[in-house]
Amino acid sequence: MPIRKSSVIVVLLMLFTFAGMSAATTYTAANVKGSYSFLVNGYGGTTFESAYVGLFTFDGVNTVTGYLEGLNNGSPEVITITSGSTYTVSKNGQGSLTANATSSLNGTESFQIGFVLNSVTALVARSLQMVLLSNTDQQMYDWTATSINLSVPATAAKLKGTYSVLLTWFTSGTGKGYLGTMVFDGKGKVTTTLVVRTAESGSTTVTGTGTYSVNSDGSGSMSLALSNATTTDFDFIMNSITGTSVAKGIQLIEVDNPSSTAVNNGNAVYE
Repeated sequence: MPIRKSSVIVVLLMLFTFAGMSAATTYTAANVKGSYSFLVNGYGGTTFESAYVGLFTFDGVNTVTGYLEGLNNGSPEVITITSGSTYTVSKNGQGSLTANATSSLNGTESFQIGFVLNSVTALVARSLQMVLLSNTDQQMYDWTATSINLSVPATAAKLKGTYSVLLTWFTSGTGKGYLGTMVFDGKGKVTTTLVVRTAESGSTTVTGTGTYSVNSDGSGSMSLALSNATTTDFDFIMNSITGTSVAKGIQLIEVDNPSSTAVNNGNAVYE
């Protein structure tokens, strides 16, 4: 019996469809494993500003640990993720995290985070988009967490070379932008050149020199003496480290003794 071409086409399309369905990727908690660094800002309200850098470590099963450090309405705060904190991942790549925590400002607390994984390489997500689900204030917190990917403990040598940097200083009703470079020598010395842009007074250029140190988990601190006669201190966390290479990214937050609700933070990317 002759077979119509249209029938053949329909059958082939059905086969391609079923093949695509059977090949669809499903995810589990094993796809979120290792340490991820992040920078998060709180948006909303009229006078309340907050920002943190942090690190979450996932065990690939259901347990998460980590910490956040930064500024909460002008006050330094460290939030430590404590035991009993868990996470789950649905087969579509969406997940949830329930954290028990201790805050240096607020004591014991708990919070929930929703996330979705992406950029899966070698069965592990290289980044996560996250949003805080449980806050009761006027702030909106959402951010991207990036895999640190350390295979050995970090040292100052993991931060070496020229990094382009973009920082945003903001408080209610005003802001500044910092654009430039930071050059790390891999031994604890750093130099910088930054163009500072303000809406009120235009642009100025500042230079600076300083020192930095790196902890074994990829976090660190930096102090810069700038040409405008100010000193700026940052905490940071490195990310995107492959094998023996240097960090390809840094997330930074200024941690000078704050006198207002302003925050200054941003990212640096290896050139």
